[in-house]
Amino acid sequence: MKIKLKYRYRLVIYLLMLLALLALFFVLYSSRQSRGYSISALQGELKATISQVLDSLSEGKDPSSIQLPDGFGFTLADTLGNVLYDSRQRDISIPDNIFSLSEIVTAASGADGSALRSAVGEPDKEYLYYAKKSGNLFVRSYSRFRMSRPAEVGKDNNYFILIVVLLSALIFAFLYILRRLYKPLKTYSELVSAIKEDGNGLSEIDFDNDEMGEVGKEIADTFSQLEKAKKYKQQMSHNIAHELKTPLTGVKAYLETILNSDDMSAEQMRKFVGKAYSQATRLADLVNEVSILNKLDESNELGKSDEALYRLEEINVRSCLEDVLEEIGYKLEDSNISFDMRISSRLRLRGSYNLVYSLFKNLIDNSIEHGGKGIAITLVAGIEQVAGEGRYKINFTYSDTGKGVPAEALQRIFERFYRVEEGRTRKTGGSGLGLSIVRNAVAFHKGTITASQKEGGGIVFKFSLYSL
Repeated sequence: MKIKLKYRYRLVIYLLMLLALLALFFVLYSSRQSRGYSISALQGELKATISQVLDSLSEGKDPSSIQLPDGFGFTLADTLGNVLYDSRQRDISIPDNIFSLSEIVTAASGADGSALRSAVGEPDKEYLYYAKKSGNLFVRSYSRFRMSRPAEVGKDNNYFILIVVLLSALIFAFLYILRRLYKPLKTYSELVSAIKEDGNGLSEIDFDNDEMGEVGKEIADTFSQLEKAKKYKQQMSHNIAHELKTPLTGVKAYLETILNSDDMSAEQMRKFVGKAYSQATRLADLVNEVSILNKLDESNELGKSDEALYRLEEINVRSCLEDVLEEIGYKLEDSNISFDMRISSRLRLRGSYNLVYSLFKNLIDNSIEHGGKGIAITLVAGIEQVAGEGRYKINFTYSDTGKGVPAEALQRIFERFYRVEEGRTRKTGGSGLGLSIVRNAVAFHKGTITASQKEGGGIVFKFSLYSL
């Protein structure tokens, strides 16, 4: 079974490994320093030994009578390479030709020579040799080398300062890195927890202002958008099912009445068929509106090109409005509503005819259904050249003198399925999708739309359509 360590524990292990490497470095460094100090100290003692030997010889003493400290020895040789004396009965390190020894060669050049090597026949023992030429005589002192002078290392304060500085720097650097590495992990842990809680607490997460923080923010934003889309789709499905249910129930009820009434007169049957047809028409309009909105979503939100979903063409705006009035003019007459269209017959726009048609139709239907009888509708349009873009837009002002919309509802009237007056709107057959189609049709033509209360009563829509 593979054991998985937590990230923080792994970091601690890494720290211990680094400290172990640092300790090894200091051990090797200390060993090297100690060896160097030991050699230097022993060379000083060997040099003092040579001085003692030379002083004794100058006093006329016999070489064999010279007493040296324990462990020290000396050799005397002439300039021809002949060994004259060695303080030991047999010095196993003296070859036949003394000039093959590096310390003698150096001494022959006039400088003091020194060498550290294993004795012949004793590879596990090292000896330090120090040689000096005095007149026609070579004097060489020697002693077995041992690293037994750590106290000398302690005299080097820079060594300990270096250790303290490097160790402190390493610890602080690692703690800083540990903090920098662990903070985003902690933040991402909070992010995961918030996502598991359906986004609760996402806004409270403090992301760093760096690449890791940017990635975290993008993840949080993406999740929020997905959650909104999920809730939106759920709400849409619920609303569509609810909206479809009403006309379907009506159609079914009227047809069942006809089927179950054997003695129904032709006039009554015609009446019920008419009602069923009216409900079926409402159902078809709802399906068509949902289809329009879905296609607009693809264009406005998914980034598809304009012509990928709707055919673009040259539109005579006034002619398009006349087509709308031809279809729903009877509704205006039935409600005694006047329509004042102040639009030039030469005003043209390149865009989607179907969407522009649907835009005007839904605005007028909205006034008919919610404005009341006997009101007046006014539509004014004017062209505006867009500076620096080489194209133009048409600014529209649509207003009616109806019942208007409460100020608190103005920001929501473009939402899908939103109704200012739930009960009355259902009775008149509105789906709550009309103004949402208007907003999306405007967005398709790269424009904007606002709604406000009309002075004296009613509502005003101001919007613009760019020629695509």
